[in-house]
Amino acid sequence: MTLNATLAADHIAKREAATAKLTALQAKYGKNLPAGAKETEERLLSEIARNDAAVRGLVGDAVETERDSADFNHMVSLGARQRPDDVAKRSFDDVRILGIRVSRAETFSFVERSADALDALDTDNWKPAPIMLAEAPNGSQLLARVQTFTHDSTRGYVPVVPQLQASITGRNDELQPGTIATGLIGTFETVKVAAMVKADHDDVQDYPQLEASLYAALLSALGAGVDDVIVSGGTDGDVTVPGLLDLGTVTAATVTVASVLGAVARVKTARAVPDTILMHPNTEAAFLGAIDGALLDKLPAIVAIPSVPADTAIVAALGNTAVAMRENLGVASATDHPELFYKDQVAFAGRARIGDVVVANAAHVQIVKPAA
Repeated sequence: MTLNATLAADHIAKREAATAKLTALQAKYGKNLPAGAKETEERLLSEIARNDAAVRGLVGDAVETERDSADFNHMVSLGARQRPDDVAKRSFDDVRILGIRVSRAETFSFVERSADALDALDTDNWKPAPIMLAEAPNGSQLLARVQTFTHDSTRGYVPVVPQLQASITGRNDELQPGTIATGLIGTFETVKVAAMVKADHDDVQDYPQLEASLYAALLSALGAGVDDVIVSGGTDGDVTVPGLLDLGTVTAATVTVASVLGAVARVKTARAVPDTILMHPNTEAAFLGAIDGALLDKLPAIVAIPSVPADTAIVAALGNTAVAMRENLGVASATDHPELFYKDQVAFAGRARIGDVVVANAAHVQIVKPAA
């Protein structure tokens, strides 16, 4: 602990001198001090109190400096490159996560993050769930590429572009009911994707900047989880939703430059424009190492998603793919669960609902993978 010893000694000496004078004064007059002596007593008491406060302040500053130094050294040991902002003491009731007040409860109770539910100061930041998850750092890479329809129910309908076949008809031919194609409407059910995080109660309360970190962490995790569902589908035990891997047309082949170019051709043959190639990051690395750089400009954008199997490539017209999502995210917090309370922690959760991936034509999603 670093203490300004010279300044502290000066205040202690002044305090002791004032104390000696006070003792002598009280010894001379006892309890019945005359008016002039009474004023001197009050002055000496005030001087003693002033020097006591100065010494306490010096000690307190030294302790605070030592604590800050220890905190900073600890953060540096964990890889931090700068110290956090100063502590901002506030009430726990002032904490907001995704614009929702913290709930003092043992278990999670989700609140829909609608414009009506948000704190008044955060309503300008309300956005539909697909936009928030796509904008999050390290969030969804696919929601901005597919058609996303928001809804407020657990099941419903997703409009998709019907695949119709045009042909030349005779001048006087009558229209036959059997030649009319039905415009399909995709139905969907939803599953819930959730992310949870714990943090120290005091850190959440005293460092407002931590709110932004938790905000981004939850949105990023939810966005990545939604991408996993879009690619691979998923189940919550009651409802199962298909992903691109369940809906596309499969061609048994090793992922090579030739097989991927063939998949691009098949999507074009189905009268769609392929806009995305999905690969596992390891597959992408091998593919880029094998392909002629001049061909890259002729290929759709490659998006690396860890949920794609390492031996698989998906070539798709994602613009012709529709996904239903609940418009509002769910937000929850827990403070009084015995495990949390014992460790002086608080937990937060975010939840998104996503429905089936719907495609107008299975040929618009070409899957290249080795035969089973």
